[in-house]
Amino acid sequence: MSVSPIDLNATYLKNYPELQDISDHAWYEALGNMQHVEIPKGACIYRTGDICQNFTLLLEGSVKVFVRGKNGREIVLYHIQPGEMCILSLAGLLKKKPYQVEATAATSIRALTLNREQFREVYNNSLTFREYIINLLIDRLDNTMMLIQEVAFERLDTRMADFLCRMFKQNDMQPIQITHQQLAIELGTTREVTSRMLKTFEKCGCIQLGRGQIKLLNEHKLRQHEA
Repeated sequence: MSVSPIDLNATYLKNYPELQDISDHAWYEALGNMQHVEIPKGACIYRTGDICQNFTLLLEGSVKVFVRGKNGREIVLYHIQPGEMCILSLAGLLKKKPYQVEATAATSIRALTLNREQFREVYNNSLTFREYIINLLIDRLDNTMMLIQEVAFERLDTRMADFLCRMFKQNDMQPIQITHQQLAIELGTTREVTSRMLKTFEKCGCIQLGRGQIKLLNEHKLRQHEA
């Protein structure tokens, strides 16, 4: 991981328009204290039991947040993209609660960071920033509740079809590079169940399976499984 001071003339906050609109002294001082961080793909961001030490603005890349069971099985809770923040990190900064989950760099990432003390300083002295953080926590909580409902009540084929459609869209409808095991982790199920479901989709003419990749054949047929 490499760390360096940021260039305040750079448009680093383009993915965080609400933060661009803050104009008080406390926020400008926080900007001057931010560090530019680069983390390679696959690196651990935090582990269970860690205490959050930094407020982070993701500029490029993706972070995977997941929980690991005693049997080693993983369930992905969510991904953090540029313009988003981790609700659990914010909670840790505000309450100093240890993480109950883990996070890794799904891709190589670039980010801006502000240490805990400096975050608390701007949080306490900038009303606009404080309101932004509170609204963000509320929005993220709503998203987390939706995720729980999906896992608890939606059929697996519906969740899988929705996930694949989103992945294909992000990849401009080109084949996506993902293994059955990786997809199982994303959906919170087993590789065996995932493989059976994918083969069902393939027999229906929705997709074509390859070694470590999935090709879209018929988006309309795949989306029929979302209903």
